[in-house]
Amino acid sequence: MTNQKKRVLFIVNPVSGVNQSRKSVLADAVSGFLDDNLFECEIKYSESAAHVRELSKEAADAHVDIIVAVGGDGTLNQVVKGMIGSGSTLALIPAGSGNGLARHLGIPVDTEQSVRLIATGNSKLIDTVNLNDDLFVSIAGVGFDALVAKRFSQGTRRGFFSYFKIVTNEYAWYRPRKYKMEIDGKQVIRQALFVSFANTDQFGYNTIISPEAKIDDGLVDVCIVKKVPLLYAPRVVGLLLTRRIDSSGFVEIIRAREIKLSRNKNRVVNIDGEPVKLSKDLRISVNPLSLKVIVP
Repeated sequence: MTNQKKRVLFIVNPVSGVNQSRKSVLADAVSGFLDDNLFECEIKYSESAAHVRELSKEAADAHVDIIVAVGGDGTLNQVVKGMIGSGSTLALIPAGSGNGLARHLGIPVDTEQSVRLIATGNSKLIDTVNLNDDLFVSIAGVGFDALVAKRFSQGTRRGFFSYFKIVTNEYAWYRPRKYKMEIDGKQVIRQALFVSFANTDQFGYNTIISPEAKIDDGLVDVCIVKKVPLLYAPRVVGLLLTRRIDSSGFVEIIRAREIKLSRNKNRVVNIDGEPVKLSKDLRISVNPLSLKVIVP
């Protein structure tokens, strides 16, 4: 009796840098590295963020074994929202700008290598995090972090230099805000440039905000970041890129299972790199080991 083939659906976001040449590389890699005696593969192209989620939910409802997010952290976020709570396994083909989750998990950015990884079938359970009625996998944040995500989404250019240009253009005039938080029942009030909730160690581009963050420890790292005087900014950027930001004196990290945060008005929140407008009161809680993902 032969084993049943594993069904694999690739959901491609054509907006996140997946151009024609990359589409053909993906198609060739799928046929070249996933043995059609073992895998039954299909590639679908999304038309919007909502469509990504819809395709993922349909696949999960149909008990597709592996659902592959081909895009950046925003695409991945929508794929996860569609499949969370199902028996399907997530896989990643990083094709976005920052690719924070893929970098954290050590998934190759090269398309052929990340397709090869799917064939190995090696997987682990990771945490996801609820944020009000939304959900994130890698990182969320309020304040300057969210403003940068908003400006980045409004621009036409992707990539690290566009991101860096927005940061340098907006930084000088941005005023820190007061955040009232309840972190695992303890009251914390801080003046901050931004507050990030890190399930992984980074924003993407290997800019490391929480060097010790683990994606399977049942905790989220609350990273409270003060505004750095411009004189010290180059040094702090260096620390971000060398996994030492927590030693700078400008960042406080508190690990928690549940956080409540109140702001003075409804504002944009950065959710896995995408700007989402949410109410002024935020509730964050970890869903431990709630998602199975293919890893090296």
